[in-house]
Amino acid sequence: MTSTAPALVRPRQLAGVAPTSVAGLGLGVLALLATAVATSAASRAPVPVLSDVGLVAVLPAAYWAGPITLSIIFALALPEAARHRSLLTLLLGCLVLTLYGPAVMAANAPRLEVAWRHLGIIDTIVRSGTINPKIDAYFNWPGFFSAGGLVLEATGLSPWTAALWAPVWNMALWLTALMVLIRGLTKDKRVRWLTLWLFCLGNWIDQDYLSPQAFAFFLHIVMLTLAMTWLGAQPQVRLGASVEGAGVLPGTRRWWASRVPADTEKRRTAALFVVVLLGLAMIVSHQLTPFATIVSLTALILIGRCWSPGLPLILGVIVVAWLSYGASAYLAGHPVLFAVEPEVAAGANLGERLDGGSGHLVVVVVRMALTVTIWCLAAVGTLRRLRRRERDLRPVALAAAPLLLLPVQSYGGEMLLRVNLFALPFTAFLAAHAFTGRPIRTRGTDLGTTAAVSLVGALLATAMLTAKFGNARFDTFTQGEIAAGAELYRVAPPNALLLAGAHPTPWRYHEYTRKYTTLQDLCRPSDNADGCFEKLRARVRHGGNGAAVLLSRSNEESLRLQGLMAPETFDRIEGMVRAEGGAQLVYNNADARIYVIPPKQAKR
Repeated sequence: MTSTAPALVRPRQLAGVAPTSVAGLGLGVLALLATAVATSAASRAPVPVLSDVGLVAVLPAAYWAGPITLSIIFALALPEAARHRSLLTLLLGCLVLTLYGPAVMAANAPRLEVAWRHLGIIDTIVRSGTINPKIDAYFNWPGFFSAGGLVLEATGLSPWTAALWAPVWNMALWLTALMVLIRGLTKDKRVRWLTLWLFCLGNWIDQDYLSPQAFAFFLHIVMLTLAMTWLGAQPQVRLGASVEGAGVLPGTRRWWASRVPADTEKRRTAALFVVVLLGLAMIVSHQLTPFATIVSLTALILIGRCWSPGLPLILGVIVVAWLSYGASAYLAGHPVLFAVEPEVAAGANLGERLDGGSGHLVVVVVRMALTVTIWCLAAVGTLRRLRRRERDLRPVALAAAPLLLLPVQSYGGEMLLRVNLFALPFTAFLAAHAFTGRPIRTRGTDLGTTAAVSLVGALLATAMLTAKFGNARFDTFTQGEIAAGAELYRVAPPNALLLAGAHPTPWRYHEYTRKYTTLQDLCRPSDNADGCFEKLRARVRHGGNGAAVLLSRSNEESLRLQGLMAPETFDRIEGMVRAEGGAQLVYNNADARIYVIPPKQAKR
């Protein structure tokens, strides 16, 4: 007689799998509905944004169904991460669209003046077919722009679309690379998914737009992944052991000696070649990221977790060679790195950011609080790892290594922001252990962890939206401002100076090599209206070809919120421009005005 054992086992197996699959399907549908509601609500957010704390204050109430629902579903799925891989992937994609897409859907235009400027650099390279390093610093690191031009030409993708959706695309690219990196750090699937989740919630630094740094950061993650996997090594307990056969010169010794995994020499050589090739692409694309990569690779070598101790030296030689030749036109008067006094660095990276209106200060405080929260969670996670006797120093070393860049240069007051970005993949990894540091043994602990992940996720999502889009009042452009930016090129006299009120202006995507300046560049916060206008007049006279002056809503809001110029000063300067002999108002809409000062006024 045929045994009935299989028939008895199958229902028990289905009983354990079917409910999970059905529940996962239901939660996935709920996540999609919540995301659809959130994105639809975001598309109805008013532009221009009329709140000093940015986009978060004007998003419709229905929007919040998205991040809150996604946080709860993620927390419910996390304990069964091994079974819910598809659901967690869907949740991560929904989170990226929900958190990084609101400004895209609200304005339907690229944020940030610099994104428009990068389109202009790509356009200049494509049209001329050459790279002139004397134009400005960007043309001394043209790798990303040249590659971007080739991609746009080959695919036929609209530059507008590329710039508009770049934050979403870049985050998807970063997360893909980060997932591969994390797989080499832990086998705990809960930690893997929670790391990606926390990375999304903590990434307010706003470097994910169409930019060389976004491309270089992706390369940075990939290079570290290769260094820890194909080029990875295990530290020896006995220090100073011989490393013969480890790819180092025979007979040499080092105190960080490593035991090389059983990989083939061909695989190591291929991996080393790929890392150097990626490093070359990074070095010709961005000034700062190669230094972050070099210090991170050095940290891995010092703790004995990278097989190739000469890799930082190789990359360092390429950096020096590029600075000496490829970027020599820029470095003639602008050294890329130099030591600064601690108080100078602190003032540029922190002190100067604490100026401005009360709404802007709220945003700054939220940014600081969000960053400190991630680092505090990382500290808790590190302690939990130590209690579990997890001795892998790689995440700690890679989180700390970028801090070495802080005393090197202020980087225009952005070094602290960039350091935070370079550390974030690893602070997020350590922070994930704050929630998963101990195995779940009881249902009560399970519910407590689920509640904590849900609550922290919702709170961090709110903080992230405030931090990332806190400047939406001036860095999110209206259709009127975009139309004025396009009109500027039509009405400006030939070779005339193009002048705007401040840097949040959608321009330079066309005729990049023309002369541009702003009141923000010409005037100091201490200047009164008369003094500022005299500087404007002198700059126009110096050019000798007249000027087209674009003054917009976002210009005025930027100067006001950052404490650079009072609205009444801005209005008075505009009145002086209007009263200047020969000046004409040639374009006007609700958000922008264009005045043309003819060449004869420059010669007066």
